[in-house]
Amino acid sequence: METAYVISNSRNKLLSPDPQFDIHPKTKMANLALNITVRWHVLVVLLLVLSVAVLFLYSSYWKGWADSPEEANGDILQAQDENEQQGYLSWGGTEKGIFYRQVKPENPRFPVLFLHGAAFTSKNWHDIGTLKSLASKGYTAVAVDLPGHGESQKIKSPESASRIQFLSNLIKELGLERPVVVAPSMSGSYALPFVMDKERVKELRGFIPVAPGAVATYTEEQLKELDLPTLIVYGENDAGFKQFVARMNNIPGSEVFMMEGAGHPCYLDNPEEFNTRVIEFLDKLN
Repeated sequence: METAYVISNSRNKLLSPDPQFDIHPKTKMANLALNITVRWHVLVVLLLVLSVAVLFLYSSYWKGWADSPEEANGDILQAQDENEQQGYLSWGGTEKGIFYRQVKPENPRFPVLFLHGAAFTSKNWHDIGTLKSLASKGYTAVAVDLPGHGESQKIKSPESASRIQFLSNLIKELGLERPVVVAPSMSGSYALPFVMDKERVKELRGFIPVAPGAVATYTEEQLKELDLPTLIVYGENDAGFKQFVARMNNIPGSEVFMMEGAGHPCYLDNPEEFNTRVIEFLDKLN
């Protein structure tokens, strides 16, 4: 009986499927499903890890590129261009008042102050490479956001009668000694009254009006009294300003530069040509 039991037990073992060699279809499918599920979970984890890594790298890059000056606590900070500095001037009790950006060469010659039109900011001068181009030739190039524009939104735009004093204060606060002022479009309402003031004009070295506003308020005889090296720039297609070119040309010794095929913000149509012509004019003032 003992022998029969052993034989029967052995036969049962032979008939019972070994888990390691189970070829039953249902078992085989279950194992396959389990295997796929495990691999799918691994894939999901890998994708999550990769997504987090990409998000971290992207956010770090974006933060470095897009941090606004507002987040810099008013201190001078380095811009994306390693040679450009940005900062704020305290103004009228506001710590972060007037925003400016500048590129200063190692051995500066004299400063050039860039204003801007109503639809623009100091960033436009950065974007078209004007600040960098001037600095490469030894000029300290400074651009500001005028009150109520760009990063200077906290400062209310001064009344027309106060703009002469505003520009004088701005030049002093920026520490600019007899700069050349570049005044496109709307900013002419700041610059033209300033240069037409016989005392204030002494604070400048030169003047580059770019299709400036407010020119209609001055007569030919008044403009003939302006004693300041002047380069008048405008676009060939700027119908609004072309009628005033001859009037502005009454400024003694003034030069006129028409940019062919350009519109009102002519410097945007051909930045390289504009930058080159400005530098040529500045070189004559040395």
